Amino acid sequence: MNTDGKGPDRGGSTRYLARVTPEFEQGPIRPPSEAQSLLVRVVRNCPWNKCAFCPVYKRRKPSSRPTEDVLADIDGMAAAADEIRRSAGGVGRGDDALAGFRRARRDGAVPGEAAQVALFRAAGGRSAFLQDADPCAVPAAKLAEIVRRVRERFPGLERVTTYARASTLAKRSAEDLRMVAEAGLSRVHVGLETGSDEVLARVKKGTTAAQQIDAGRKALGAGFELCFYVMPGLGGRDGSGEHVRGTAEVIRAVAGAAPAERPLVVRLRTTAVAPGVPLWEEHEAGRFELPDDVETAREIRALLEAVRDSRLLLVSDHSLNLLPELEGELPGDAERLVGVVDEFLALPEDERAAFALGRRIGAYWTLADRGDPGRRAVVERAAESLGARTTQEILAAAAELRSRYV
Repeated sequence: MNTDGKGPDRGGSTRYLARVTPEFEQGPIRPPSEAQSLLVRVVRNCPWNKCAFCPVYKRRKPSSRPTEDVLADIDGMAAAADEIRRSAGGVGRGDDALAGFRRARRDGAVPGEAAQVALFRAAGGRSAFLQDADPCAVPAAKLAEIVRRVRERFPGLERVTTYARASTLAKRSAEDLRMVAEAGLSRVHVGLETGSDEVLARVKKGTTAAQQIDAGRKALGAGFELCFYVMPGLGGRDGSGEHVRGTAEVIRAVAGAAPAERPLVVRLRTTAVAPGVPLWEEHEAGRFELPDDVETAREIRALLEAVRDSRLLLVSDHSLNLLPELEGELPGDAERLVGVVDEFLALPEDERAAFALGRRIGAYWTLADRGDPGRRAVVERAAESLGARTTQEILAAAAELRSRYV
C-alpha cells in the first residue's frame, strides 16, 4: 500500500492522489471588471427585485446565507486553489492554473464551480467579489467577518468588492460602513442607472436621487472605492433630457466628495430590454420607446458635457456599449471623449447604422474596424438576413439585438 500520498498515473509517472474538496455556491452574475475574481456568495438573489429592466433574479426568493455556510465556502475555495496548484505541479498561475483545474476536475478532486477559482488563480489571484445583489444589506459585523476570512485564506488579494444598493448604503451608519472597510472590503459597485427621480420611479428602482448622493458620499467617506453604473437610454425617447440632467447632478455631487486617491468611477451600461421583464412589456405596449444607438450616443455626449468639469474615471467595459473607446479621466480627457462620440455622429446616416449593427453582431469593436472590407461584408450580409434595408430599419434591428447581452 502506498503511504506517501503519491501513486502512478495512467502513463506510469508519479502524481499526487486527488483529495476531494468541498462544493461551494456561486451566484449568477458579477460586473465585467470582476470576471476573473474569486466569487463568494454572501446573499442569494436580490432583496428588492423590482427593477423594471433587470431579468436576473425575477421569480427567485432572496435570502441571506448563514455565516458558517459562507465561511465554509471560502475554506472550500482555498482547498480547491491548493488542489489546482498541486495538480499544476506547484505553479497554479496563468495557463498552468487552468491546466491544473482540468486535471483536478478529471480526477474528481474539485467540483465544477472551481473553474472560477482556476480563472482567479490564472489571473494572479488579485481580487474577490461578494455576491449576489446586495451583500451590504447583511449586518455589518457578519459582512466584516466574511471579508476578514476571505483576506485570511487568500492573503495575496489586492481588492475585495461587492454590489450595493444605494438605498442600503444610505441607511447604514458611518460606523458600520467603516467597520466593513477596515475589515478589508475595498470597493462597492452601485447601480445608479439614473439620477432622475422621475425615471427612477418609472423603472421602480426603489431609491431617490437624494439617497444616491447620500449613499455615494457615505461610501467614499468610509474609505471605499465607489463605482457607479449609468444606463444611457433608460429614460426612453421622451425622458432622455431629464435622465441626463438628473444623472449629471448626482455624479457631480458625489464626484466632488471623492478624495484625490479614490476618484469616482462611472461605468456605462447601455439600456437593453430583455423579453419578459416589465420594461419589455412597457416597450411592447408602446409606453416605452428604446432609443436607438444614434440617439443614445447623443445622450452620452450630453452627459459628458454636463459632467466634463468633474473629477472621475469613465469606463465603457460592457458589451452593450456602442463605443468601448469611451474610457478616460475627466476633466483631462473630456475633449477626447466627446471627440469619440462626435466621430461616430459625424458619419453618414447609413454608416452610423451599419456600425451599430456591426457592434451588435460582433463584427466591429472600434470605429477603426469599419475600414476592414471583410468586416464590412459581414455587416452587409447580416443586414440582408435581418431584412433591414433602410437606415431606420438597421438601427432598429441593432437596438433589438442588444437584448442578447443582458
